[in-house]
Amino acid sequence: MLDNTQNEISKAQSIQPLLAQFGITTADITIESLVLDSRDVAIHSAFIALKGHVRDGRDFIPQAISLGAKVIIAECDLPQEHGQTSMREQSLIVHFYALSQNLSALAAAFYGHPAKQLQVIGVTGTNGKTSTVQLTSQLAALLNKSSASIGTLGSGVIDHQGRCSSFTETLNTTPDAITMHKLIAQFSHDGVKQVALEVSSHALEQQRVAALKMDVAVLTNLTRDHLDYHGTMQAYAQAKREILNQPELKFALLNANENESKHWLEHMPSQVIPVIYGIDDDSLILPTTEHMCLAQNIEYFNQGCRFNLVSSWGKCEIQLALLGRFNIFNVLAAITSQLCLGESLTDIAKVAHKLVPVAGRMECFSAENTPVVVVDYAHTPDALKQALLALRHHSEGRLIAIFGCGGDRDKGKRSLMGEVAETYADIAIITNDNSRSEDPLAIAKDILTGCIHPEQIHVVLERKDAISKALSLAAPKDIILLAGKGHENYQIIGNETVAYDEREYVQQLFERNIT
Repeated sequence: MLDNTQNEISKAQSIQPLLAQFGITTADITIESLVLDSRDVAIHSAFIALKGHVRDGRDFIPQAISLGAKVIIAECDLPQEHGQTSMREQSLIVHFYALSQNLSALAAAFYGHPAKQLQVIGVTGTNGKTSTVQLTSQLAALLNKSSASIGTLGSGVIDHQGRCSSFTETLNTTPDAITMHKLIAQFSHDGVKQVALEVSSHALEQQRVAALKMDVAVLTNLTRDHLDYHGTMQAYAQAKREILNQPELKFALLNANENESKHWLEHMPSQVIPVIYGIDDDSLILPTTEHMCLAQNIEYFNQGCRFNLVSSWGKCEIQLALLGRFNIFNVLAAITSQLCLGESLTDIAKVAHKLVPVAGRMECFSAENTPVVVVDYAHTPDALKQALLALRHHSEGRLIAIFGCGGDRDKGKRSLMGEVAETYADIAIITNDNSRSEDPLAIAKDILTGCIHPEQIHVVLERKDAISKALSLAAPKDIILLAGKGHENYQIIGNETVAYDEREYVQQLFERNIT
């Protein structure tokens, strides 16, 4: 989609009225695009030179000039420099103070504030963002509302069967500010009525979505992750709460079983309506309110689950072809989002059973007289714990967990992953998972420090060998959880990205009759 987006949705426009919105007076120069990468510069594009977190885009101004950029909007360090202009060869350089913080607003203005034409649902939290976004978009499509999603899996439009035939890859879970508004403009052009998107803590802190109009914000949960970036859990939580300040936000959906929801209530803007969703059991933290959507009397079976839904919109029974307690939370968030946006509970109840698992999220592979193999993206201690607890509900035999930890990332969670696997799985196998520049064996040893009986934990560093080991140990009624890779189709080892699609590999095993 992105290759053709510019031709379809961008109109040539002058930078004069565009920059006037930011207090800058400049020449009347026509541009057709905004670009962050100097390699993408064309004659009618404006190169945005940001003072970035890793690289300084201003270092690439000479390259942008050599490629013929008519306009360069460069971040300046001092407020008094804001609006100053200069010519370098044939390029106009415009100095823009706090450009990083204002880039979302600049991109929104350039693309005509496209989010105002759509319903926008932003989902944040440590775990469950991808599944919640995909299930929300699936549900909208099943309700005959054209929908799209943006997140870890990429961006794409969901068909009326609730499936996306192909996703356009995005560089980050939440794209940069220009790409975000460009995607939404394209979706609006294509007739999409609703967009659900993953909103990462990095994106919120870096203000990538600062000017993006949202109708609904969803909190899934908050557990340890990204402390290598945020430093503390307090800073991480605060970054997540920034979503409450999104322009025109109407509803904030709070997980009633999540402690962080209490802090969201304390920071709730007066114009935003809090709505709680969750499971009505002993783990309920928030009291029922005027606006709520809760699951009661849950029954698990081998192909899914059912529950009674009690809400401020009415009551019904919901049946799902999805595994796990946490998928109930994800579906409840999806259902509550649609209810807030005016959909009928009766209509939702009629189509909920058609929701399908998200690729690489509790995705089952099985055949007659074989163990069930479940591929899941769980790569944090809480996600691994929740995946194992969820599968325990559905298992008649043992649980075998294959997992690892990424290299060059938060080392503090490694021992916690070992502790979780040893506690909640019957058999644990440590393997490689994007070791990057670190020694995979050293990572495995870090994981083992969290285990009471490390001698009982298997270490098989090659993932395919680890899967073979698990299959050799498993009986037909056992469940094998392959945690960490999920939808990813690669391994990062050293400086190389090696092709490895775990979902495809497992499917091939079953096709070759693994038993």
